Amino acid sequence: MVNSMARSFLQVAATEEVASPLRVVQIKGLVILKIIKHCKEFSPALITGQLLGLDVGSVLEVANYFSFPIREEDEEIEDDRANYQLEMMRCLREVNVDNNIVGW
Repeated sequence: MVNSMARSFLQVAATEEVASPLRVVQIKGLVILKIIKHCKEFSPALITGQLLGLDVGSVLEVANYFSFPIREEDEEIEDDRANYQLEMMRCLREVNVDNNIVGW
């Protein structure tokens, strides 16, 4: 006997509220300055970093940025980056900074 309380995926998907698409991206000036500084310090090398902020309705607000350290390629680089990212997120949370990842 089929449970009348169980709903199919299509039924759930049809009733779920669809998130509105992003219409506006707001980037704080400090974020742009941090990215420029990071690029200038390590030019012409490829750099990476993490964009942090909030996604509220149709507005994406980029409020902070932190760079990943540049190291020579080796086998442990992925573990080092993951640990660095987790430590940075923990530190930002302690000082009450928006720490939701919105890009890289």
